[in-house]
Amino acid sequence: MFIRGAGCAMAKETKFLRKKADKAERRARVTADAKISESLLNLAKAYRTQEEKKRR
Repeated sequence: MFIRGAGCAMAKETKFLRKKADKAERRARVTADAKISESLLNLAKAYRTQEEKKRR
């Protein structure tokens, strides 16, 4: 059975994760605190990993 719109929902979710990763990376670049910057980069990496899993 084909569910109409299922692909669209997944596309929206991957786009959401990609945007969150981009925002975290941008904030990491402008943050002066090294620990916070590292945490934001780790968060971005986690978002990208989730996005890749959703695309498969």
